[in-house]
Amino acid sequence: MIKKISILLLLAITVSSCIEKKYEWSAFVSAPREYPVEVYTGAAGGYFFSQMGGFSNSGWGTTVNADFIKAPLPERLDMTWLSYVDNKFYKGDWKLPTEKIQQLFDGGFYSTTGGKVVTEPYKFINIGLAPKGMVVVWVAGIGKQVEVARFQANEIIIDPKLITEDEKYMFEKDYAKDMLTYDGTISKDVRKLIKQYGYPSPEVYEEYREKYLWKPKVILPEGNKITSLYVRMSNGETEDPCDRPIEQQYRAIPFCFEIFWTISNDKKEQRFVSRISFTNDKEHWEKYLQDGGGENEIPVDFDKNQIRKIFKEHIDKNKPAEIVIKINSNELKDDNWVTDFYIEQSGKKYNLNQICQDSGKL
Repeated sequence: MIKKISILLLLAITVSSCIEKKYEWSAFVSAPREYPVEVYTGAAGGYFFSQMGGFSNSGWGTTVNADFIKAPLPERLDMTWLSYVDNKFYKGDWKLPTEKIQQLFDGGFYSTTGGKVVTEPYKFINIGLAPKGMVVVWVAGIGKQVEVARFQANEIIIDPKLITEDEKYMFEKDYAKDMLTYDGTISKDVRKLIKQYGYPSPEVYEEYREKYLWKPKVILPEGNKITSLYVRMSNGETEDPCDRPIEQQYRAIPFCFEIFWTISNDKKEQRFVSRISFTNDKEHWEKYLQDGGGENEIPVDFDKNQIRKIFKEHIDKNKPAEIVIKINSNELKDDNWVTDFYIEQSGKKYNLNQICQDSGKL
């Protein structure tokens, strides 16, 4: 009897210590560039959000800078926000999969740094707010992001009696409509793409979460060696499959690859990179590299891209497939270094042509 009591007491202490364990982490809100939002109130555990500085149009699943706290990992998420395009408020209160989040924080992930495989920590909790009240939660580190939860918020009309003086601006007539006229809300570049291709359907953010059994296969000229391979998927997940050989696993459809490789000549090492984004916008990399970013942002026209059509119409999600990328740095124009690009499954090849690529020396 005493032994049983001791075991139960030890278990209670262990559970309590796990709950109280503190981590250094930050939380932030992300939203599609074409569907900007503004947070009214909200909190992820001890991390609080408000309407003051609660605007987001960073891109679906994109990591942004946020202040760190040292606290237990959050157990609940409570969010109320305004979707400008929907012109509606959404609200939800959910229990987070804290145990799953804790396992990720405790274990970390493998990453490639300086050509070496190292263990990196997860530090971020990314809260994605999509149209029509869809919510996705990711856990992220530098170069890695994993989905841990998907929730659905409900439309809400906020009681005017609860609105403070500082919050009244969000409830002024045509506030959301007026906000959409500013370039700071939706950039000129995104406006141009929306005009050309239209708004992505709100439903595509759910479709983006669909997974298939595939892996990337990069073919380089003899003597070249991959140092990093970043794959960014449409469901907001990001990985650097630094383990070799790369494993077949269920992944969402990719919207971007960044491939870093080296070649050694006369004891000197030359570094190269090839970036590939699935878009018809041939100026994609030129624009975003000038701004120091863009690789994390799903192209506005991705919902209509050829790769999605091929996956949806021709690829069996439960049979192994490969996305093959052949690179030849001997081509005269570096924008033509990706010489062969296709999906292969069960002996059939499907060429991928609707891309924008950028390659060169580092």
